[in-house]
Amino acid sequence: MKSPPPVLTEPRADSDEAFGDAAPDGATVAARAATPSWTRMVAALRDGPRIVPRGRTRLTAVVAALVVMLGAIAQIVVHEVTTLPADAALRVDGTTVSEADFRQRIDLLAGLYGAQPPTDPAGRDHFERDAAQAVAASMVLDDVATAQNVVVPDTVAQDALNKIIQQKFPQGRQGFDQALANLKVSEGDVLAEIKRQLTTARLFDQVTAPAPPVTDADVAAAYAQRRGQFVVPEKRHLRNIVAPDQATAQQILTQLQGGADFAGIATASSADKSTSQAGGDLGALSKDQLEPAIGNAAFGAAAGALYGPVQGSHGWNVGQVLEVAPAQQLSLDQVRDQLRGQLDDERRLALWRPWLSQQIRAADIAYADRYQPADPNALPAGMTP
Repeated sequence: MKSPPPVLTEPRADSDEAFGDAAPDGATVAARAATPSWTRMVAALRDGPRIVPRGRTRLTAVVAALVVMLGAIAQIVVHEVTTLPADAALRVDGTTVSEADFRQRIDLLAGLYGAQPPTDPAGRDHFERDAAQAVAASMVLDDVATAQNVVVPDTVAQDALNKIIQQKFPQGRQGFDQALANLKVSEGDVLAEIKRQLTTARLFDQVTAPAPPVTDADVAAAYAQRRGQFVVPEKRHLRNIVAPDQATAQQILTQLQGGADFAGIATASSADKSTSQAGGDLGALSKDQLEPAIGNAAFGAAAGALYGPVQGSHGWNVGQVLEVAPAQQLSLDQVRDQLRGQLDDERRLALWRPWLSQQIRAADIAYADRYQPADPNALPAGMTP
């Protein structure tokens, strides 16, 4: 089966909370289809129904997270020159980021957000070009915030960090310190990210203040137009046995069809040790939480029926559908507040993106050839929903 950090350059319009949202895979009914998420230091996934369509991929989230933090961690060397030094990755308005510093920041973000850049050459090249563009956008925002005197006091950032420790770490300060050690970052690194988030949020509020308020009529009209988005997908309660080969899976299916105890066979024979002791019980899952072939088989069977053998990434699968929970259309009342927030965000982002694009175009940005984006004036990857 398949497993089901964050755009600070598009902060949530109605919140100053840092590290508040989880990855899009944990989207709840309250999740907004176009709402950017806050970065997180450790995963804090929320369980809940998924609203179609799905969110961004994890890699896009990590690239977007670079906008948040890459400009704040390591030192930036200033060169009074008009061409890039040989060891430079990029320069924004006279401030140069060396290649060593740039790569250090990527490595730190990989550890901080629990994901690694692609290892294949083509994927790594694309990722690094996107990352360089995100660094440049981050530096542009830093300069604008400084010019407009948008400042977050240290006490505000510290209060936000204390709140994070209280909410996310049951062991308190000890657990937080251990997380820092595991990630090889300092508390100062985290505070710098929080300050960056809150500073950008304040800048965002200034730029998007003219956005018109969302009325009840606006919400009702949007619900009528987007009704298909607000659906909790069909879920099926499944149990599953993983066999090493097709022949063994077929033998298991034959035994089950003859009345053998499913849970007993799963406990004794399933190669999936994470579920075998529970009799192969997978719980209630939506189709997109399964590998495609297994999902097709499981969702093509009736309640109570067996499915398989079907090959997955970990072996051959034989399963049974225990229960079917049909897709549920959410009512306007159920999504009213969330949809109002989504519409508000859309209106604010419609002001924010052109403004940010203008700032990027106005800045003097230069990239080393190996980091040159396809379109230097475009918003970096992950900065649009």
